[in-house]
Amino acid sequence: MKLLLLGINHETAPLAVREQVTFSAGAIAPALQQMCHDIGLSEALILSTCNRTEMVAVGHPQDLTRLGDWLATYHNLESTLLQDSLYSHVADDAAKHLMRVTSGLDSMVLGEPQITGQVKAAFAEATAAGTVGATLHRLFQQIFQVAKQVRTDTAIGQHLISTPAAAIKLAKNLFTNLSDCRCLLVGVGDMIELAAKQLMDAGVKQITIANRTKANATSLAEFCQGDILLSDIPDVLHRSDIVISSTASQLPILGKGAVEAALKKRKHKPMFMVDIAVPRDIEPEITTLRDVYLYSLDDLQTIVSENMDLRRSAAGAAEAIVRDAAIAYEQGEKTRAGQDLVVRYRKQLETIKDAELAKALARAKQGDDIDVLLKTFATQLTQKLAHTPSVGLKSLILDGDVTAIDQAKALLGLNQDDTP
Repeated sequence: MKLLLLGINHETAPLAVREQVTFSAGAIAPALQQMCHDIGLSEALILSTCNRTEMVAVGHPQDLTRLGDWLATYHNLESTLLQDSLYSHVADDAAKHLMRVTSGLDSMVLGEPQITGQVKAAFAEATAAGTVGATLHRLFQQIFQVAKQVRTDTAIGQHLISTPAAAIKLAKNLFTNLSDCRCLLVGVGDMIELAAKQLMDAGVKQITIANRTKANATSLAEFCQGDILLSDIPDVLHRSDIVISSTASQLPILGKGAVEAALKKRKHKPMFMVDIAVPRDIEPEITTLRDVYLYSLDDLQTIVSENMDLRRSAAGAAEAIVRDAAIAYEQGEKTRAGQDLVVRYRKQLETIKDAELAKALARAKQGDDIDVLLKTFATQLTQKLAHTPSVGLKSLILDGDVTAIDQAKALLGLNQDDTP
């Protein structure tokens, strides 16, 4: 039995294909149980995110084809749809792949931390479903240790690479304490929600959301102290130290005149503005005004690119950690397999011994001569123990495999000078 992995991710398939093979959280447990039953797997786990679906199992290499067929059947797809998108790994290659995935080295965004939590959740779901045995439990404990070491010993996750994070980094250069700043967020998309979360993490307590309708803005209520309409922006702009805008408007939301008026009310206290919309929400002419620090998407992308370069540099150290851990895993599994082999061999000898001893004891109860019994027991035991190795040796001799014969001599404790 070997460790198997079959998957599909952002590098092998477009979103239109990936989204057809995802598993919702509530569906994973029954899917795992069904998969184990249908294919005959002893252990299994499913990792399903927006960027990847991977099935991990303990089975035979030929089960990889069955896993692919099962995945297509489960989602009511033609197996040919997935053929060019699936990748597979076996044994230590599968372990190394999972270590890279969990450490953020195989993510669309290099070093992203969310994947570690997603893998832990997948492991917890498989454990609850009863499809995690000794092999997967041992493997994933090591995987989580590797991911922790990567986070602790490298800088791969220390450089923020989202556009809102880059904006907040620049704001920290302007304002001594962000907790004293008032922030106006224009729009309610994913970027604005991410900006709201990261502003709160940075200590900002006063956040107002502006949108075309208040109903939409209230979906971000947990992050803000108020929501207004876009038409109300001129009335509150002067109270905003930080303005971040990201709408789908085809025309600018904020013009030079509105900002100039706000600056007068602020008595020229600096204002930090970020436009991450395409097309732009804020007129670029605002940069001609004193006391306004306006940054566009291109400005922020430079910071994001620099931080990504830093992450790539850190990735080398992370890859080294994963490589060493994968080697340790492979060696550990080989040692464990060798130990299992020794145990099985000893059990085999014990079984032969017990069978011959039972025969001898039965004859002793019938009154047979003890000297004859002992000689018979010793002869029978020797013949039984020597039978299989003798057959193997004869086969090697007939094949003329000198190297194998020498290995057999060493294994059986024979002198190298002995003639086979």
